[in-house]
Amino acid sequence: MKTGILQFCGAVGIATILLSSCSNKDMAGPDPQQPIDNSDVASVNYEISTVNQTSTLSPDASGRLSALTGDAAMAKAAPGGFDITWDTATARLREIRFDAKRGKDELEFKLKTDRQIDLKKVPAVLGAIKIPKGTYQQVKVYARVEGDKKDPAVRLKGFITWESKKIPVEILLSGRIELMAKGKDVVVTDTKIDWKGSLKISMDLILTKLQIGDFTGSFSSGKLQISIDVNGNLHNKVVDALENSMSVEHTHD
Repeated sequence: MKTGILQFCGAVGIATILLSSCSNKDMAGPDPQQPIDNSDVASVNYEISTVNQTSTLSPDASGRLSALTGDAAMAKAAPGGFDITWDTATARLREIRFDAKRGKDELEFKLKTDRQIDLKKVPAVLGAIKIPKGTYQQVKVYARVEGDKKDPAVRLKGFITWESKKIPVEILLSGRIELMAKGKDVVVTDTKIDWKGSLKISMDLILTKLQIGDFTGSFSSGKLQISIDVNGNLHNKVVDALENSMSVEHTHD
């Protein structure tokens, strides 16, 4: 009888050890990722430049230009008959934001401001964002411009060339515009090294998305002015173009 009791107790002890071992294996260990140290950060200095500053308007533009200028001949212009060149391009910058994943964490770092950026300057300096040490994946960079009719989000000035004629043109975009670009992984190991974030905007993509009805305008004293409310229902195509017209590259020395 005593032998049976001892055998039973031994079996219970072995089972307990096995269950304890399995339980320890199933339990998740501590997360090896170090917490963010906001006192040990690197600077990412952002700058922006534009590409495709001289463009050809889409064939759809001929009807709109004809209606605004009162020149019926414009409606019959051949595809590619209008070239447009920008002399001035400014944007009212309100925010730059860096979004990414660091391990299991989703993080964002940003700079808020309110100033005019000269898009014709190569490159135009936007400002710096502080980022702690770490490996950042699924990087997205946002640049938000915002303004009203008095102080527009974007102001473009230049001229349209048609049949050897140069027509001065100004385009004013009001409302809130958020441009987004996806970037490669950013690995910050030495916070003494400054990073550079190079943003590029395609002006050509913006122009080719201007469809019939996407703007209002006027023609006076030989000058053409176009106004676009990017947050209005008629202007979604313009907003889509702006939000997909930017690219980003992060580099360091």
